Amino acid sequence: MQETILIVGDSLGLPRENMPYEKTWPRLVSKFTGSHVVAKVQRALTTAMLHSGMYQDWLEFYAPKMVMLQVGIVDCAPRYIKNGGIAMKLLGVSPGPVKSAAWKIIKKGGRQAKHADVSPVDFEANLKKYADRCIKAGVQQLLLISIARSGSAMVKSNPGILDQVERYNGIIRRVAASYPICSVIDVLAEADDSYFLEDGYHLNEYGNLQLFNALIKYINP
Repeated sequence: MQETILIVGDSLGLPRENMPYEKTWPRLVSKFTGSHVVAKVQRALTTAMLHSGMYQDWLEFYAPKMVMLQVGIVDCAPRYIKNGGIAMKLLGVSPGPVKSAAWKIIKKGGRQAKHADVSPVDFEANLKKYADRCIKAGVQQLLLISIARSGSAMVKSNPGILDQVERYNGIIRRVAASYPICSVIDVLAEADDSYFLEDGYHLNEYGNLQLFNALIKYINP
């Protein structure tokens, strides 16, 4: 019986302008292995979403033997205000001129780590919960892909991003050390501008290829 590899990730695994689908790392994995590959890749995915709604969509329904999990940058990125918080809700119902004036004030304070979509505590809890679910579902290998070290363009627009990436990658490594089925794929943790498109965030063809080359060491052709 053909085994299943489940890929779960955010927009770093998706095609976009100047990044063709055939060169994305999930597509490269699917062409390399003889296993059946299911790619559950969604823009703006966070670890919290793995446990909400029809959560089995992110794991159990596919009964995979291997899972490649690539999330974290959306979780950790510093924000101007908390998504879903009271301030955001008030802005959503404010008249245009009020909203415009409020944003000018808010942006003067800069993006802050405390407003990240998922706190470090919740990020760790979410990863552990997912690893526990993997064990219960019979997953033999869970590959945790480190958050990519952002390129200079993203650092310029969000100066606190590198500290956050380092902090959350530390959590990924700590969680992985607690589970025998886990391995950390660390190739993106020390990425530079050569890995990214112009935004300093999304992987270009080279970045996708480097991640693919790190992953194939764990999968059968």
